[in-house]
Amino acid sequence: MKGVLKGLFFYEVGTCTGPLIDFYETDDDLVFEVDLPGTDPSNISIRVYENLLIIEGVRVESNDEFAESKFKYLCMERGMRRFRRVLKIPIFVNTTAGEASYCNGVLTVKFPKLKGKLIKIMIEKREIE
Repeated sequence: MKGVLKGLFFYEVGTCTGPLIDFYETDDDLVFEVDLPGTDPSNISIRVYENLLIIEGVRVESNDEFAESKFKYLCMERGMRRFRRVLKIPIFVNTTAGEASYCNGVLTVKFPKLKGKLIKIMIEKREIE
């Protein structure tokens, strides 16, 4: 069961079928960086369900490029391709305040970290009746 869960949330680079993702934390944020070269941001969906980040979409090469080409493909791995990655969010973050940006083929998703606070609970001393 543990192996099944690991495969669902994290992928080894050699077996990954989706886009490659790095994520890290700063003092204030949890940041996910997703390699999506050639993908139109309007074809990308980002959702959060409980503590899971779901990134999915499709990368479509222009059909005009294929129609105008004067050569025959021997191997085509970068054509239309659907992708989906589901990642566990490993720390407490404010998912409703998440932000996403796309620049130079990299999608960056940021969530502000929730600051923990220590709550002291007073003990009431009771007398036995």
